Amino acid sequence: MINMLESSRKSLSGWLWEELADLEFSSVYDPFCGPARTASFFKRRGYQVLTSDLLQSNYWMAKALVENNQEVLTPTHFNIMVTDSSKEAGFYFQPWADHYFTKDETLQLGCWWHNIHTHSTFQQNPILKSMALSAVYLTIAYWTNLNKGYLQPKSMRPQEVLRHYVQHLNAQVYDNKMPNVAYYRDAYDQAAELPADVALICPPGQQGFRNSSRRTELAECWTRRVAQINLENVIKAESEPKLGQTFSDPKDYKRALQRFLDACKGNRLWLVLHHERLGISLADLESQISQRRTIWKKASLEVPYPSADSTETSTETLIIAVAE
Repeated sequence: MINMLESSRKSLSGWLWEELADLEFSSVYDPFCGPARTASFFKRRGYQVLTSDLLQSNYWMAKALVENNQEVLTPTHFNIMVTDSSKEAGFYFQPWADHYFTKDETLQLGCWWHNIHTHSTFQQNPILKSMALSAVYLTIAYWTNLNKGYLQPKSMRPQEVLRHYVQHLNAQVYDNKMPNVAYYRDAYDQAAELPADVALICPPGQQGFRNSSRRTELAECWTRRVAQINLENVIKAESEPKLGQTFSDPKDYKRALQRFLDACKGNRLWLVLHHERLGISLADLESQISQRRTIWKKASLEVPYPSADSTETSTETLIIAVAE
């Protein structure tokens, strides 16, 4: 089964923790939090954690893992999620049948969406709603992984898979006694208003949200109840470029990065991550940072990831910058 803490960010979290050992801080802001893996890591270590993301699926996942301190899904909640709903609901995602998912999986995804978005229990409690949505995201990820080769019946029925992830999410609920908050908001506006001690900046690359994985794309489509989505349009075109857009000119990407770093001037510490797919060289990134802050430390980590027939590595570099 897919674990929500899988992927390179699980390895990166422990590495970040080691590199920060000599620094004192109490709050962390993760402006491009993704599925909140790193943010939830810092929450479990007692820090106040704030997140933001403009993908709705990432926002709801952060709400479940970061903002949620006590709500769990009970058997009653689960029964609401899986109860038979209107016949029409089963066809919400019909174009996915026999393409991304089996017909039965597609039918269940429509019913689950309908139940979560129409039942008063979830509409009156956004935290419970975030837990229910996140359980479906993990189910989508599991099915997507299995269906990559060919569509096939599964050993576990759809409701059994969903129940597994409901239990898995419940086990992750943790109260660190801090007012943690997940925001569905533009990070450029949010950063200027959240003077957390640490800004954890893992910026979207030059390809922006277009570079998202298939399972992220499907989770976002499911959340918005659309069969397909152009993730390039999640960030609306404005006069000034923003991270998350798709850039054809590297100069525009650099300008977007510069603007965001300037928005984070209220954060005492910057943790900026560079990877080989970012679209800007490490030297260029260092130059951008050093014009604004003193670079206190730099460290690199080789992160393995599977390829078609082997395991390759990607170099992740952490730059820690401090305010004068």
